[in-house]
Amino acid sequence: MENAAVYVEEFVASDAMTAEAAEDLAAVAGRYTSRITVSSNGHTVQALVLPYCWTDLRIVSGSTISVTAASGYRPPDFEDRRALRDFVSRFRSPISDTADP
Repeated sequence: MENAAVYVEEFVASDAMTAEAAEDLAAVAGRYTSRITVSSNGHTVQALVLPYCWTDLRIVSGSTISVTAASGYRPPDFEDRRALRDFVSRFRSPISDTADP
């Protein structure tokens, strides 16, 4: 196995997931070759498909969220760490930061 490392970050949601947030997060995930997954409330989805199945995660304020990044190759491990950091950072920022004034 070329890249067996999996990077994980767990945190508590400050807000409920919205369709707009799911679109934004999928765009962040699309910048990387890393496989990013999001888990909450007993369900796991790939970040790239969040716009289609974000409701399955049932994320509300106080939900525990686990995000993993694995299998990036530009370069291995480095991309996974960066993808995880960027994705979680965006996830934890208020969705209003992406809205036009």
